[in-house]
Amino acid sequence: MIAIGLLVFASVLAAALGGYMLLFPRTPVNREVAKRLALLELRDIENADIPEFLKSELLSNVPPLHRILSSFDSALRIDMRLKQAGMEMKVGVFFLLSLGGFAAGILIGTLLHWHIAITLPVGALFFLVPGIAVNIKRRRRLEAFMRHFPEALEMFARSLRAGHSFTGAIQLVAQEMPDPVSAAFQQVFDEQNLGVPLREALAGMAQRVDSLDVKFFVTAILIQRETGGNLAEIIDKIAHVIRERFRIQGQLKVFTAQARMTGMILALLPLGVALAIYLLNPEYLKPLWIEKAGKVMIATALCMQITGALIIRKIIRIKI
Repeated sequence: MIAIGLLVFASVLAAALGGYMLLFPRTPVNREVAKRLALLELRDIENADIPEFLKSELLSNVPPLHRILSSFDSALRIDMRLKQAGMEMKVGVFFLLSLGGFAAGILIGTLLHWHIAITLPVGALFFLVPGIAVNIKRRRRLEAFMRHFPEALEMFARSLRAGHSFTGAIQLVAQEMPDPVSAAFQQVFDEQNLGVPLREALAGMAQRVDSLDVKFFVTAILIQRETGGNLAEIIDKIAHVIRERFRIQGQLKVFTAQARMTGMILALLPLGVALAIYLLNPEYLKPLWIEKAGKVMIATALCMQITGALIIRKIIRIKI
């Protein structure tokens, strides 16, 4: 009965999501309109007579699910991660995909007659797949941003020296730099045009990108606007510091290459040896997953392998 219920749930979920995407496709024009309307939420509306639910972020297109997700802080963190990954997916869709993955894992384990001790971890692994995909895309987008960020800062400084205004320099970077740098600066420019205070627009950029270098950039601009000084020179120094950090990080990768290779070998060697023994003599390893002591040994070995990999990872990751 449980398997049938999970199968029905997964089928209804897939049909609902597919039907929604077919009936309400998000064309480029619709996405641009939605983006422009979303920027209106960033206005300073503390004194405006607007209902509270219009001030909050829409976490799901389904009102009941939106109300449920709005009560959890983790939903807001997931929404921020989706934005940092450059994805237009709502938190409600992300949650349904995760839940559908868990149901699929449980269904697979049930159909294959796996033990509950194996079925539940498989379901949990499928539940984490959407989150892992979002984190990978978020990390790649951040790496792409940081590759072009020093060049964007230098262009910003040159634009100021050429006599452009602060807003004009932001617009120039948004037009000339590739994505995701252009998208980040373009949103700051759009928010400025909509009347959002500069401090809030820059703070939103620092929150969306989630990089220490961007926080330095935002802090330097805000301090300069209060105390004065040569902003172009300050931006050039920040770009120089970022480039030097990249150079040092490259050297660290060279110095820790042997340790990283050692960690990979130590992590994969037991699995490789076990696979080789299984291919040569399958009966030799059968007691490990039949006998109770063998299962305990496998669980202990996995815990020790994961602990050792995490320790090696902690040693070779040096923050600058």
